[in-house]
Amino acid sequence: MQQHGKVADFEFEMRRKDGEIRAMQESSIAVRDAAGNVIAYQGFLLDITERKQAEFEIRRRNRELLVLNSIAQTLTESMDLSDSLHRTLRQMAELFNLDVTSLYLFGQEGTQLRRIAAVGHRSEFSKHFPPVSVRPELMQHIKAVHATFLSAQGLSLPPIFRDAQLKEEIVAAYVVVLWSKDRVIGGLVVGSRTPREFSPADVNLLIAVGSQISNAIERSILYEETRQAYENLRRTQEQLLHSEKLAAVGQLISGVAHELNNPLTAILGYSQLLTSSGQMGQQGIEYADKLYKQAQRTHRIVQNLLSFARQHKPERVSVQINQALQETLALRDYDLRMHNVRVHLDLAENLPVTSADPHQLQQVFLNMVNNAVDAILEHSTDGDLWVRTGFDGDRLCIEFTDSGPGVKDASRVFDPFYTTKPVGKGTGLGLSICYGIITEHGGTIRVRNIPARGASFLIELPRQPVASPAFSTPDQRATLGKDGRILLVDHDDSVLEAVGTMLRGRDHRVRTASDLAEARALLEKEEFDLIVADLRISDGANGDGLGEWLAQHKPALSRRLIWMCGVAPSEVAAEHIAGNGRQLLQKPFKANELLAAVDELLLSNVQPAAIDR
Repeated sequence: MQQHGKVADFEFEMRRKDGEIRAMQESSIAVRDAAGNVIAYQGFLLDITERKQAEFEIRRRNRELLVLNSIAQTLTESMDLSDSLHRTLRQMAELFNLDVTSLYLFGQEGTQLRRIAAVGHRSEFSKHFPPVSVRPELMQHIKAVHATFLSAQGLSLPPIFRDAQLKEEIVAAYVVVLWSKDRVIGGLVVGSRTPREFSPADVNLLIAVGSQISNAIERSILYEETRQAYENLRRTQEQLLHSEKLAAVGQLISGVAHELNNPLTAILGYSQLLTSSGQMGQQGIEYADKLYKQAQRTHRIVQNLLSFARQHKPERVSVQINQALQETLALRDYDLRMHNVRVHLDLAENLPVTSADPHQLQQVFLNMVNNAVDAILEHSTDGDLWVRTGFDGDRLCIEFTDSGPGVKDASRVFDPFYTTKPVGKGTGLGLSICYGIITEHGGTIRVRNIPARGASFLIELPRQPVASPAFSTPDQRATLGKDGRILLVDHDDSVLEAVGTMLRGRDHRVRTASDLAEARALLEKEEFDLIVADLRISDGANGDGLGEWLAQHKPALSRRLIWMCGVAPSEVAAEHIAGNGRQLLQKPFKANELLAAVDELLLSNVQPAAIDR
């Protein structure tokens, strides 16, 4: 004022008599005399303390809004929740001048806390904080009052939290409760190494940040659930497409198998007739036996195709485990040799026979071998496969061990859709299907890694008794198993000729028909003791088949039917056939199987023709 004569809006602080500091604003002028000397100062002095406080509050709020906006952007710009939460905690530590910040979430059970993000910790103890359980009483209290901000000093937290505070030298700690609607999902813990209290504005801001974190966690959970649902849908669609392809292949295989089984029936029948005729020399008998074995081999190939196409009806028969294993390995013998996989067999002698479905067991064994070969070739150009069998009391044991790297997660290998193979190599269903088959047989299947080798799958099956079939005595069959009047119906001439020759060889009188109309014509003219007919052309699905015609016109004869089929019927159809007392022979069958079925019907009906008369 001495130099310029005035001052405008000059701000400074003054201390009042009571010691309070006040903010002041002065606007004054200097009054001078004629000589230019300052004789007085006059002006205005304003107390602007409240205005300055309001300006400071506005700046603080603006800064908080900027930080909140930055935190919201951090939590929404990325679906990587872990990275977003760590950055958010760092921003909070800067905004509130905090020493440590931590975020804890509850597990699915809602009682165990797990730390998922933390900033500012120094000790190794705090850096590796384990999951901890929270007392139910504490959670009930928090839910009852719907608490949002609590001092850690007054909470009955697990002792491990107190230990962490001491190691980190935390003096003041507070908990922001994270809510998702009416459910507590976790807590945000903030701490300082110096005494600290939060103003109401700070508390509200912390609660707002906690709400944003809760929303981000909910979005992340929703995103993960949506992603998982989409992935499950995609896998289901792939499996549906795969199933449709298998169904189409199965229909093709079923038709081919039916056409193959008819000539195979004739080949097997003629080879058995040649062997039993006694009209050939030793060389001819050997040739007929080789023909029979090759036909049987072809029959097994057809059966494997039907099993693949799921056209083979599950059945429990007498099974020799060692034989089933050897037959399975024979299917992969060529591939095993080409891929330099050496097979080491350790098969127990005198292994008890058990009752099981041989086709399903072969499917399990084949899957075990395939998985072992894939595991071996994944890390090497050659390897070893050890196959062992044994028994312990009433349990049969089959173990497959390979020289591969072992399984990555033994607890999940039997889960549906779980696979470590690349896309296009596996569906993740093979081992789960094996698990279901073994469980259905009353057994167990386990896997473990053997350090010196690789993965080892152990299958245990119960030693189930084999039902003994009931046969008529030889004397009864010799007396009543001849001179039967039989109608043979089949669309294939080779089957009619071969099966007819088998039956005539036992002195049966056989008439043949190649279609349904011809069969009805013969039935109306002649009397028969029983009928042997092909199921596919004789029992129509439209309700106008041979079985229905017999039920109306010759009911007694309708219970003396032997069906032949090239492909096993559905489970419902098979139960219907068995429920009506009819027998079923699957082509190609052996001559003694056919004759035994005929003898059984003739034995149970001494004079069947008289009933129809």
